[in-house]
Amino acid sequence: MVRECLFGLTSVALAALGGCSFVLDFSDENIPKDAYDLPYTPEQCTYYEPNDSVAAAPAIIDGMTNAAICLADPVDHDFYKFTVPADATGVVVTITFAESATGDLDLKLYDAAGSLLAQSRGVTASETITCPSVESGCATLAPGDYVFEVYPALDVNKNAYDFGVTFAMP
Repeated sequence: MVRECLFGLTSVALAALGGCSFVLDFSDENIPKDAYDLPYTPEQCTYYEPNDSVAAAPAIIDGMTNAAICLADPVDHDFYKFTVPADATGVVVTITFAESATGDLDLKLYDAAGSLLAQSRGVTASETITCPSVESGCATLAPGDYVFEVYPALDVNKNAYDFGVTFAMP
């Protein structure tokens, strides 16, 4: 017995005793990805790479932004260096990103030697470390070099982000 089954716009003749069946698997791992499916571009993934450690952190300048935490092995972490001027009375480091279930990013602040000074691990579309601040546990930063790290909240998270460093001046 030959039956004809219609799947979308395609008609298929099947030799079967029973009816027609068709299984669609839309699980995330079986969906092919292209550039339109990703929350970032290839250029964002390679932005100032390699910058995967305190020692490899590039110095940021005004206007630097538009980077991404991308799928990578090992897990992608981005580090950036900035210099606190002698007359600064405060520092604010901020990242912003699109809020999504797979895109939560977090932020850490280190001194030039790589000692952790503060971190921000919220669940909103931005993270901020303010120094000095009792809330972030960060003291006033002495003049000199510091490094901040942008990293995925979970190893599978990925997202494009913008960042900024601002100084409070007297």
